[in-house]
Amino acid sequence: MLNAVLGQRDRYTADHCGRVGALAFLLARAQALHRPHREEVVLGIAARWHDVGKIGLPDAVLFKAGPLDADEWTLMKTHSVRGAEIALAYEHLAFRHDVALAIRHHHEHYDGTGYPDGLRGKAIPLCSRLISVVDSYDAMTTQRPYKASRSHHETMSVLASERGTKHDPEILDVFLSLASQWR
Repeated sequence: MLNAVLGQRDRYTADHCGRVGALAFLLARAQALHRPHREEVVLGIAARWHDVGKIGLPDAVLFKAGPLDADEWTLMKTHSVRGAEIALAYEHLAFRHDVALAIRHHHEHYDGTGYPDGLRGKAIPLCSRLISVVDSYDAMTTQRPYKASRSHHETMSVLASERGTKHDPEILDVFLSLASQWR
């Protein structure tokens, strides 16, 4: 139901979340990152809902065709906390606390410069670190109203440059080693 609500509010974000969910599952299934079933369930839900907090953003911010100003960007950055709150509110959701944690921290950066809490390294939940990589890939390779899409090759180069700063080096290395699967 939540996916349907997101799709009614913002088709691009709903489609993006679907792609991120599929990519995250494939990445987690990679031999070097194969995770226990519980973590795969958490990842599957959190990846598909990682941007659900955007439901609560004003149209002027969510659908703005150009760059966000400082105030708009501050508001946009609240979507991860809003999304975690939505997941926590769903009392019948399996592993809802873990799902909420993964959603809350999907914009943390490995070097501690991300948001909302400035977590760094392994303090960032594993599911959040996985989502971060595939979220970045999908965001760069799809057309958005405020920016053109990048090629697969260019996107992989940008991701490689973010190794150890934005992204977990181990997870990114697995993602990059499977480059042909992401096209």
